[in-house]
This record gives sequence, structure tokens and C-alpha cells, in this order.
Amino acid sequence: MSTIRDIARSANVSVSTASLALNGDARVREATRRRVLEAAELLDYHPMRAARSLSSGRTWSIHLLDPSLGANMTSGFFTHYLRGLHDGARDGGYTLTLTVPQDEAEARSVLKRLMAERWSDGVVLMNPSEHDGLLQDVVEARFPHVLLGRSPVAGVSTVDNDNVAVARDATEHLLAPGRRAPLLINGPAYRTFTQDREQGFREACSTAGVRPRVAYVDAPPDAVREVIDAHLGAGLALDAIVTVADPQAVVAMRTLHERGRRVPQDVAIIGMNNDDLTQYTNPRLSSVELNAFALGRNAIELLLAGMDGATGGASQRLVPHELVIRESSA
Repeated sequence: MSTIRDIARSANVSVSTASLALNGDARVREATRRRVLEAAELLDYHPMRAARSLSSGRTWSIHLLDPSLGANMTSGFFTHYLRGLHDGARDGGYTLTLTVPQDEAEARSVLKRLMAERWSDGVVLMNPSEHDGLLQDVVEARFPHVLLGRSPVAGVSTVDNDNVAVARDATEHLLAPGRRAPLLINGPAYRTFTQDREQGFREACSTAGVRPRVAYVDAPPDAVREVIDAHLGAGLALDAIVTVADPQAVVAMRTLHERGRRVPQDVAIIGMNNDDLTQYTNPRLSSVELNAFALGRNAIELLLAGMDGATGGASQRLVPHELVIRESSA
């Protein structure tokens, strides 16, 4: 295995100059830097991470931290989002690590140690609540970060969809043929993205002149069954359902089928995230494509730019969404 001394000898420079050149130091002349890089490639040189960290002052690691991560790890959205994070980190020369805390209290404890002991050079956060202590912690510590979602705290860098438009577009699609009794099966009310999606749902209902009904599900997808049974048991009209995620839409379709309601003839349904499972339901499920991979890539790009001081403060990016219409709402 080649060492930095081998590179220096091959490029006819000192070990310190070779090290500076490999780390992109601006004090090294371009011709020297090119000679060192060519020698490193010729000798198939790969620096030890520990040595690289010592010379650069960086850990070359990015941490993903989310207090509700355990409930999301099997979702198609999380899989694609994680892939986007991973690929972006890899292309930037970083590794991606994650922690699966039990709740926000544990997440804050982990974050405190992560920042104090410098486990990583930056952190990716997800699923903000309306009063998010995690975000306050990173802002006060001035620790490099990026959030997936709308932040209730000022000074936070974020990557997100326009969740108001996401729900508004989905609802308008269902109401366009003249449906008059929509229901939004939403996530927990304290999450900022669910608040935004409720706003979009209500805006679309107001424009169409129909009464909005909203149910909150802070539990596994099977809880949707109780929501629909309660709705039908109360004798409420129901001809359209928007769900905050695709698994909830699948449970809604099954429940309606068991209750003798046809999809989409009696009740049209659209989900969100466009998980892989949408292709295999019967009927196939309409959904909103949130472009999770692009969200992950953009999150890493924004984080790396912030770590290098290229953003000049908190920055925000929006990733576009699109409706994917299938038989469940046709």
C-alpha cells in the first residue's frame, strides 16, 4: 500500500507539500499540485481516514438524526431519500451515519454529544415539530445542519417540497369531477409538514365550495381503519380521500372494499410519496411523487455548501412534486 512518503518521492516534493496538495491547499502551485495528484493516481494512493481527519480538522462524516426515524425506515420515501443522502455524501468524499433514537429527548441528548464530541462535520434532521428543540440546539451551537421540512425556528437551512401545494393539487384532482365529500387522513398535528398539507387541503376545498374534514393519525397505518369506520358509522358522506402517505391509502382502500364501497366509483383515493407499492395495489394507487431522492441530494449539497461557508447563512431549497394518476382516482 502506497504512503504519503511514496507520493512525495515520486512527485519530487516534500511530504508536507504532498499533504497540502492532496488536501487542496491554495498555497500549493498548480503545477506542483497536478504533479502530486498524478503520482497519487499512478500509485493508487488512498489516505487513511484518521490521518486525513488530523490534517484537515474534519471527520469526513455526516450524521442523519430523526426522533421518528424508527417508524419511517421501511417506507419507500425514506429508502429513496436515504439513497439521495448517501450518494451526495459519497460524491463529496463523506460517509453517512445514522442514529435511531426512541424520542425527541433521546435525539437531543445524542445531538448534544454529537456536537460537543464532534462525531461528524454536519447533521441532517427530519420531521420537525411545531416547537422543535433539536433545531434550536443546532442554531444556538452554530453547528452545520440541514433540515428536511419547514422549520418553526429561524435561521435553519431547509430542503422541502411545497407541502401546501402538494395537498392542494392532490385535492383539486379528486374534486375536479364534482366530488363533494372529501376527507384528509393526515399525520400528527404537531408536525409542520402535516400542518402545511392540511392548509393546502382546506384551500382546495374552499375553492370548490365543499366542507373539509380532517382526521389525524399518529399511529401505524392500521389506525386508518378506525378513522374510516368512525366516518361511515356516523353517517357522513364520503366520496374522496387524500392520505398523508401511501400505506395509509392502501389501508383505506382495503377498508372501503370490506365495507362494500368501490374505489374509485364510490370513493376516489390518492396517497403521497409514490412508494413502489402503488404499482401493485388493486386498483393501482394514485399518488404524489415527492422526489425523495432529489430531496436527499439537495439536502447534502446544501449542507456541504454551508460547511464550506459558501451559503452565507441559512438557505432554503424547494424540490418540485408531481401528481401520478392511476386507477384509484381515475
